[in-house]
Amino acid sequence: NAFCMAAESMAIRDTDPDYPAMVLAKYIHGGGALKNRLAERIRQKEGISYGVGSKSSADAWDKSGRWVAYAIYAPQNVDRLTTAFQEELARAIKDGFTADELAFAKHAWLQGQAVDRTQDAGVARDLAAYLPLGRTFAYDSGLEKQVDALTVDQVNAALRKYLDPSKLTIVKAGDFAKAAKK
Repeated sequence: NAFCMAAESMAIRDTDPDYPAMVLAKYIHGGGALKNRLAERIRQKEGISYGVGSKSSADAWDKSGRWVAYAIYAPQNVDRLTTAFQEELARAIKDGFTADELAFAKHAWLQGQAVDRTQDAGVARDLAAYLPLGRTFAYDSGLEKQVDALTVDQVNAALRKYLDPSKLTIVKAGDFAKAAKK
């Protein structure tokens, strides 16, 4: 196996107006198990990854966020995987996401939030994170309302504002020398 991460820093806080849009942009691009652009192309269509997805985060204190895509794959697929990461992010930025993708992402993300609140570990994690911020679960409620109200234009505009495929840092780990001999 080999592992790849593609990342880019973003100047965003979790209270910035664009944050909810970036939450859904990440979800459409690489969140939500196998129903996302990265999984559909890299795992399902091309079959070059065992697991693929993306994550994003934004700090509560500083404009310090990050966008990360990752994949586990066979080392001989390194070039195809790297190309697919770059092409899928470039396609999202150029063409944008669709209204259908946004509708699915909203529903799935909001449902995931509701399920997370039924789990003791999720509630405890959030309480621990919110305590030093003086934050309550009203933050979550407000974020969910903002997410539910998003338009596809807002999500596409935020994605284009914060991400640039040419600034993507890609790190690969694996036995590439052995794979090259095959």
